[in-house]
Amino acid sequence: MPIYGFVCNKCGHQFETLLFSGESAVCPSCESTSLEQQLSLIARPAKGGPEAPMCDGKGGCGGCCMPDVCA
Repeated sequence: MPIYGFVCNKCGHQFETLLFSGESAVCPSCESTSLEQQLSLIARPAKGGPEAPMCDGKGGCGGCCMPDVCA
């Protein structure tokens, strides 16, 4: 059960959700299904791959998919 990050194309809301097989994501703010999938920073890097940036909670992570939390 992977966790996916999304940005809503309609209202701009950023969120993460757990999706089961065959499910589609829906924006919790406006209920739109027009979403852009984002790279999840929770995912573990591939063996031998570069480490994912870590969120420092101060907006300095350089790739956070949750700027409202990391700002």
